[in-house]
Amino acid sequence: MDKAAYLKRRRATELNHAHVATCPRKRNQHEEQARAYGKIIDVLSREQQDAARGR
Repeated sequence: MDKAAYLKRRRATELNHAHVATCPRKRNQHEEQARAYGKIIDVLSREQQDAARGR
């Protein structure tokens, strides 16, 4: 399994946890974790695009 697919699954899981969280603090923690996964996914996709272009 590639890293991007794994991170996308983890991000989706965190968003689901945030959606069902009743405590605002826990909801915020899950949303922050999902944002962090999103940033990592963006970096990985940019690196793959650069590698495909031959940079």
